[in-house]
Amino acid sequence: MLLGETADSLPARLDRAEAQGLWLTPASHAEEVLLRRRLAKGELASPFRGMYGRKGALEAASVRERTVRTIRTLGLLHPTWVFCGYSAAVILGLQVPNTMLDSVHYCADGANRRGSPLVRHRLQLAPQDIVSNMGVHVTSLRKTLVDCLCVSSFQIGLAIADSAIHWELTNKREVARWIEEDGKRRRGVKQARETVTWADGRSENGGESIARATMIELGFVSPQLQVEIFDPMEPGNPKRGDFGWRLEDGSWIIGELDGLGKYRKGDGDGARKGLDGAIRALAAERRRESHLCLSGSKVVRFGMRDVLDTAYFERLLTVAGVPRRKGISN
Repeated sequence: MLLGETADSLPARLDRAEAQGLWLTPASHAEEVLLRRRLAKGELASPFRGMYGRKGALEAASVRERTVRTIRTLGLLHPTWVFCGYSAAVILGLQVPNTMLDSVHYCADGANRRGSPLVRHRLQLAPQDIVSNMGVHVTSLRKTLVDCLCVSSFQIGLAIADSAIHWELTNKREVARWIEEDGKRRRGVKQARETVTWADGRSENGGESIARATMIELGFVSPQLQVEIFDPMEPGNPKRGDFGWRLEDGSWIIGELDGLGKYRKGDGDGARKGLDGAIRALAAERRRESHLCLSGSKVVRFGMRDVLDTAYFERLLTVAGVPRRKGISN
């Protein structure tokens, strides 16, 4: 267990759990009462039933980091469980949108609890379908990809497939073969096949994949990814854009997905240094964009909120002049 005998050792146990990438779990009812008291005082937080961590550590962690800690802690508590679906995908390092991380998916005997964030699956797993990763048992990459792509929307599936190829865990041809061999007569296999036809490992993160999936669903030409544009101000230093469409006259439309991460890369620990770093990052981004415009390129910026507002996003790309696929009109 992660808890010892006395309240005095609680800080040390919390330190150890954090260092191991786990949440703290009580070793006895008395210890659970103690943890609940600390929780009520606001000293601790509980990310999952029966698990505890320092409030600051929880708030600093991303949704993905919290999910990984929860799954790894559950794996220690239930060593016979095999995590599957989106839970296996996140442990294997694939890009799973945060909206899919509310529940933990696993294979084990027993019944599901109504309203529980734990989702038990009845899967027939062969020995080759189970691997160990980050200290827990999960379905193999092959099994995980087929399972996820058969149940996912195009947006979510493309983020997962792109990331598997991007990190060179597999390749597009292999994923397509897995789906053909393992997805026969499965519900959702048609969507899985369609998703793989558009997969591209040059996508650098899940947000870019979701944006590209939305462009495709709206009927626009699928953009080139991570395009390099000649910079007349710095001829030896071409500028790169997230998305690019080459027009018939040779000019480019460059699509840029804005995220807050690039502006949070401060060069110090203090709030002021962090703010200064964000300002410098923003200034550098403005300078880069001005150079792109001097090349004759048109730059259109959007965030994930814009992408998810499909009516706005379609209007934005249409006004920007992004071409549509043949046979598709607005």
